[in-house]
Amino acid sequence: MDRRGIILPKFTQVVDEASSISLEEEIEGLKEELELYKSLFKSHRNSVIFNLTIKKKTGKSVWVDHVRDDREYLLSLDRDSDVEEWLKPVRPSR
Repeated sequence: MDRRGIILPKFTQVVDEASSISLEEEIEGLKEELELYKSLFKSHRNSVIFNLTIKKKTGKSVWVDHVRDDREYLLSLDRDSDVEEWLKPVRPSR
């Protein structure tokens, strides 16, 4: 029976159990994302917000300031097009 007193077939109960599992996974993912946003004020306190990007380091999300972080830190990140671009030498503007 559901909340309205209607008798439901068995397959809807199975779907409800499966959706509760996916809800638990979604909650865990949201908790991890919240912790990432909280860590912003611990790891990059003196960085400008618009210089910060979320990148992956060994599969885990981390904050990256491509202006202030050193080259070794950038090399430790998982490679993508942004990281490759940041690692290229900066050409003079003349």
